[in-house]
Amino acid sequence: MKTKLTLLLLTLVVACVIATQLERPDTTPSSQAATPADAPAKLPAIVAEEDSSEPDSVAAPEPPATEMVMGIEVRKDRHCSVQRHYIDLGNGTVTDAYSCVPIETAVGEYDHYSDDELRVLSYNDARAASVLGKRLVEVDLAESRRLLLRAVALKPANLDPVMWLAAQAYSLRGESPAAQSARANTYVLTRTAQAMGSAVDVQWILEDLDGAGFGEKEIAVLDERVRENLRRIREIQLEIYGESLVDEVLL
Repeated sequence: MKTKLTLLLLTLVVACVIATQLERPDTTPSSQAATPADAPAKLPAIVAEEDSSEPDSVAAPEPPATEMVMGIEVRKDRHCSVQRHYIDLGNGTVTDAYSCVPIETAVGEYDHYSDDELRVLSYNDARAASVLGKRLVEVDLAESRRLLLRAVALKPANLDPVMWLAAQAYSLRGESPAAQSARANTYVLTRTAQAMGSAVDVQWILEDLDGAGFGEKEIAVLDERVRENLRRIREIQLEIYGESLVDEVLL
């Protein structure tokens, strides 16, 4: 009996020891360390590009060819016509300015006509006469002037051809003989347009002539050239239309 009691107590002690071991947490450190695969990967270093110290092998473009027109330097490949304009500042002073106006080309069918063909058409076609006259202004000034006066005769409502010629071909100023001639021609063409009905003012031109030494005698000679223009315009109108808008009083 005593032996059974001893065995029973021994069994209870063993059971308590086992239960206590099961409830205790595992404090044994893990023997496994973090693997390198768990660490973030390093970014590759950025290598700056080396600046090339070699000089640019492409040659600089050649500057465009130029020429002198009306005393100023302009490009030869400008594809426009240099024009000099006189600007009245309103205080008795007249200044000038330059512009490069695209060369007027024939409209529509005129694009395909040669100078000779336009010359034939200009007999009774104001547009053809104007186009050819402007085309020839730097080649044959006398022929250009004849054609532009004819354009005005054929279409007197449009006085632009002679005003264009005055600004384009006779804008030179100064003390040279060429400048004096330009002044005179500007007056003659502008007075012709005025006689044909233009409201253009010639007072500043008269003041310009006076400042250049033109007296009454010289102005009278220029007025006779105006009448010559008007007579020619009248002849053309009578030949083409059988009547003229130029009053004989002006002649």
